[in-house]
Amino acid sequence: MQSVQEYLSSKNPLTREVALFLSAYDEEDDRVDYKQTFNPTSEKEWLEITKDISAFANTFGGYLVFGISDNPKIVVGLSRAVANVLKNVNNLLQKINRNLEPQVALLRAKEFRLDGSSIVVLYIPQSTGETHLISKDASFKHLSGKSKTVLHKGTFYVRRSAANHLGDSRDLDHVIERRIDQFRESLLDKVARVVRSPSDSDLFILTQDPSDEAAERFIIEDSPNAIPIKGMSFTVAPEGDEQEIAAWTVLSRGSSESRPSPIVTWRWYARRENIEVAQNHRLALFKFSLWNDVPSFYWIRHLKAQVIRDTLLDSIRSRPSNDMVPSSLIIAAFLGKRVYSRALAAIGPYRDRLATRMKSYPKPGSRIEYGQIRKAPKQSHKRHRSEQLKTLNNIAAISTKDNKLPPALERYEARKIDCFLYAQDDQYL
Repeated sequence: MQSVQEYLSSKNPLTREVALFLSAYDEEDDRVDYKQTFNPTSEKEWLEITKDISAFANTFGGYLVFGISDNPKIVVGLSRAVANVLKNVNNLLQKINRNLEPQVALLRAKEFRLDGSSIVVLYIPQSTGETHLISKDASFKHLSGKSKTVLHKGTFYVRRSAANHLGDSRDLDHVIERRIDQFRESLLDKVARVVRSPSDSDLFILTQDPSDEAAERFIIEDSPNAIPIKGMSFTVAPEGDEQEIAAWTVLSRGSSESRPSPIVTWRWYARRENIEVAQNHRLALFKFSLWNDVPSFYWIRHLKAQVIRDTLLDSIRSRPSNDMVPSSLIIAAFLGKRVYSRALAAIGPYRDRLATRMKSYPKPGSRIEYGQIRKAPKQSHKRHRSEQLKTLNNIAAISTKDNKLPPALERYEARKIDCFLYAQDDQYL
């Protein structure tokens, strides 16, 4: 099963398979928006669609799906005249670019027949190297004759939490980070064309730039000894866990395929109390742990619910397999009923294969899936926690002592204890 992001990144993002996937997708999010219809004669609707398209382009790209109602999700179809307007990409670009600078250059649209009705799917790729600002104030007139300004010069929109939002300083920081990532990827792609090792493979060699203390810059070079990392490798292992985590945070952005192995993730967890990293690296560790079936609550201690939620939903959508779904739903339960529902929606068709108890929010409480870890009679809470921590550390230490994964039952026990020790009831809501 593919995720929305995988379809967006595919060579052909507008296939019938995509249309069927979107028609069954459970809810709008930061990459999908549904429009029941569209009125080409309404200036208000043109201004609103300008918001939609620029917000998607400024964030991660996305799909605008016309002819499907959102709540409930029903294919209602479009008239022939409206479908023809929406398929005319040149006209769409001309209309929306009246109020954008720099202008959006790339859009694709395609009509599909579903259930005997026409829908149009508009694909908006993420803009690289550009942030689309509103170039001038734009208004429409009510039937009463009064004007209302919809777009304000100098502002920009981003896609967040299933809606368009005016960009703020935080969003600007994210735009800059993405710009840096895009530049880095472009640079690596250009260099990789001429630097390959060995000559009969596609193994690219990376080594840390010794002048970069942040450990997020690497040099491509040739070397006979390297640690393979999804078509890339380090000629010299980063010095310490923090540098290794920083390197993986960079290399893994945008793809669950570029991730550390489960043994490496367990090794970090075993050393967790000696690892000092920034929030973005803790969130990356959280995501790696979910993908690799490693305890994860420790890494999100004291983080705000919003950043945990966004990372959790993104990890579900881009998951490498469905094995991590139950653990992700347990995390979602601590974030509340609404986030749990969004997590179920992000799972997609796999939801039908879940155990019945996991298809709805756990009414008995967030910890119901793991159950309680009961202490012995007369045992103090402090001693109880200390003994559980010792058990957890012994399980995690297998990855460092024997360089192998703990057995399956012990991995489950470790996740249970991690939840017992580090999950913060009522503090994520």
